[in-house]
Amino acid sequence: MSAIDRPAVRFWNACFGNLFEHYDTALFGFLSPFLAPLIFPNEEPLTALILTYAIIPLGMLARPLGSLVFGYIGDAYGRRQALFLTLAGMAAVSGAMALIPTYGQIGMLAPLLFCLARALQNFLAGGETIGGAIFLLENAPERKHDLLSGFYSASTIAGHLLASCAVYLLSRNMAIDPGWRLLYVFGCVTALFGCLLRRRAQIAQPSAAFSQSFSSLGTVFWRSRKPLFLIAITAGFASANYYIALVLMNGFIPLISSVTKEEVMAINSYLLLFDVCALPLFGYLASKISREKLMMAASLAVVACAIPLTMLLEGATLGGVIGIRMCFVITGVAFFAPFHAWAQTLIAPAHRYAIISFGYAIGSQVIGGPTAAISLWLFKTTGIISSVAWYWMILALASSLVIAMKERPVLEGNA
Repeated sequence: MSAIDRPAVRFWNACFGNLFEHYDTALFGFLSPFLAPLIFPNEEPLTALILTYAIIPLGMLARPLGSLVFGYIGDAYGRRQALFLTLAGMAAVSGAMALIPTYGQIGMLAPLLFCLARALQNFLAGGETIGGAIFLLENAPERKHDLLSGFYSASTIAGHLLASCAVYLLSRNMAIDPGWRLLYVFGCVTALFGCLLRRRAQIAQPSAAFSQSFSSLGTVFWRSRKPLFLIAITAGFASANYYIALVLMNGFIPLISSVTKEEVMAINSYLLLFDVCALPLFGYLASKISREKLMMAASLAVVACAIPLTMLLEGATLGGVIGIRMCFVITGVAFFAPFHAWAQTLIAPAHRYAIISFGYAIGSQVIGGPTAAISLWLFKTTGIISSVAWYWMILALASSLVIAMKERPVLEGNA
């Protein structure tokens, strides 16, 4: 075994790329409350925030398309080949986002350019997130899958934590504009460093079981329609957990309480740190009590507690906000920690990259991606505090039903 193929090297190779992919994609969500007046200066604050949050799910079409393209490459030409291409593309897009002018400089072209950049980010991310998890878990024994899934998920949140801390430091020092551009430059540089690591790695060969052309993926997907549906629903709920607890609340809480934007961003960073530490622990817990039971418990907890906890946010003190958001984060951690290990048991290796990536892309973008915008729109329309939890609860209930659907796991050696 060469040094480049040792388990520890594979672990860091997968997790490092995943971390910086999520740093790049998370930046816009955390910057949204601050960029809203720069992108839509002629709108009143709530409308500007809704419009800015609405840019987040613009990868609805781009990410599934990217998952098809890079999923095919990963199955046909090797996991590492696809992962190198996705990270290199992310570096280029981050560099471009650092240069986008504001509305005051170029008018309506500004939000259009942000939309285009977000679409490109999501196209590339469609092949990175799941590809890294597959690359990591396929090269590890089954008994370690839940734990490694937790660690890999922790690298996802670590990217969000890095982005959150950076935004908080800029906001605390009142340097968001033009400091936000430097955050994208940092993402570009670090992603390029990750590309160098992947370039040095030996390129994995295609699966021996893979024999399909790109045009035949539709047939493959139809044959795998049940697990594809299960993955899409659960990925949508996992994504919604993140957007509710760690994106929506940053803009929503200052609207209904005396807690400021700067304070909620500080809370966000601490919650993300807790998230990073808790994910491996919950992955270990899943290996002891079963991943399905843990995921079911998390989704049912949201069904039962989302409305009462959300109602307590109105006029809440800083301590109350921290406690409520901690509850939101714990349910998300419990559900997401074993997700990658669970999803990979549903699909045989030959088409695993394409099918799981596509299902995850549909779920995270089409189902989970609009969560923040839909929730704020419901609140603006109804004026009811608990309305921000309605969409989230529907996804939690659907996810509970999906987890309850028995599906015989696919063995690693089966095609």
